Amino acid sequence: MSLDVSIRHSTENDIQDMVILMDQLGYPTTYAEMSERYRHLASDANFTTLVAEVRGRAIGLIGLQTSYMYEKNGRHCRIMALIVHDQFRGSGIGTRLIQAAEQWAAEQGVFSLSLNSANREERQAAHQFYRAMGYTDGSTGFSKTLRVPQHV
Repeated sequence: MSLDVSIRHSTENDIQDMVILMDQLGYPTTYAEMSERYRHLASDANFTTLVAEVRGRAIGLIGLQTSYMYEKNGRHCRIMALIVHDQFRGSGIGTRLIQAAEQWAAEQGVFSLSLNSANREERQAAHQFYRAMGYTDGSTGFSKTLRVPQHV
């Protein structure tokens, strides 16, 4: 079955679908939380979110952040999130989102793209997908949650 998929920039109308997608990515969130996050992301020129739309619904998304790096010249783009709704996986939508992101990044004068993907067993298919898209394995990432004072 051929899907009529369009890739476009996200809007506030996509927030409910983003809640579903982020849950499937392993980051459960509420509508209020996603709305707050989206407000910040959409207002920052260094971020963009592309969605794959089918029949008026966002069934996939790729979140991008551009920046400069300390270790390389030129602008860089980090894929912050990539998810395709589980009912549509394997249909080429992830490939189309990556290709659209790469095209968008090139139009922004970006020199390179990178992403993190967890080292959990259930992420192995995603790792194979990234390799098939031309991405190479890199370093291991680390993170820490900070206690932020209430007045910030």
